[in-house]
Amino acid sequence: MQTDDHKVSVVILTKNSATTVRKSLGSVFKQTSKPDEVVVVDGSSKDDTLKIVRQYPVKLVSEPGLGFGHARNLGVEKSEGDIIFFLDSDCYADPQWIEKVLQHFTNPEIAGVTGQTCLWNTDCGVAYFLACVGGRMEMPTQREYVKIAPTMNLAIRRKVVLAVGGFDDTLHRGEDTELTYKVAQRYKILYEPEAVIWFKGSPTLRAATQKCFHHFIGVGQLFAKHGFNPSFVRFNLIIRGFALIIAIASLFFLPGYISAALFTWLLIELIYKTAKMYRRYRNRCVAYYLVFFTFWSLVSLVTFYGLYLGLKNKQKPS
Repeated sequence: MQTDDHKVSVVILTKNSATTVRKSLGSVFKQTSKPDEVVVVDGSSKDDTLKIVRQYPVKLVSEPGLGFGHARNLGVEKSEGDIIFFLDSDCYADPQWIEKVLQHFTNPEIAGVTGQTCLWNTDCGVAYFLACVGGRMEMPTQREYVKIAPTMNLAIRRKVVLAVGGFDDTLHRGEDTELTYKVAQRYKILYEPEAVIWFKGSPTLRAATQKCFHHFIGVGQLFAKHGFNPSFVRFNLIIRGFALIIAIASLFFLPGYISAALFTWLLIELIYKTAKMYRRYRNRCVAYYLVFFTFWSLVSLVTFYGLYLGLKNKQKPS
């Protein structure tokens, strides 16, 4: 036990994570400040994940696949620490992760601590592109308070998680965004740049698109629950999705000059964004903007399906 003041639990979610979970668990057990327990919540893995997990002194919890929110709540329920560290099974932690985070909990005003999330498989073009777009290739280097934080790198007081009602298990995704948003309304979440987690990222266009699809459904649900908050999403992608649909429809219903103007605007923005990103990162992964500006723009419109689901859920009797 690393301190007399706190008991630390690390909660890791897994599902078919055989290729990465060993690295994730290994990094936790090599911390300069050891956790008191590690809780692994497995969502019915079909590969060798469980075989690998059982090689470590962890508390293994089975979860039937009811979603990320349910799994994280189960991890909180089965853990015993007053400080809970969340980590994803495709991530690994720097050796001083817990040590760098834990020092801030001596301040009673701090409810949670997050840190840098850096890409480790930089050779993967799709993952590198998404990390650049998400701002994870150039993260802040100064401490600051934040409004939301990802559970791939988050430590939070147990009593605070319970005080805000835990994770919303009705959300398709974004359960970490919603939890930390609720926490930041009442408490302080600190960004500590020296608390570093390395993540894998989506390795293929298919995996990235699937994640994007569920992400935007979750965003719509968040809008239904908390209003149209720019903290939840970048609206420019949804706007481009609308513009693309209008441009396509204009080919059939509007004068040709309107179609030409719309497609010209979309093309100019594509060229501008691509050039700006290449100038910043000097990486050919910018070619994925061709997908980002077209197919993923359309995918982002499932936000409105999520909004429908969220409004429908609000109407249900409590």
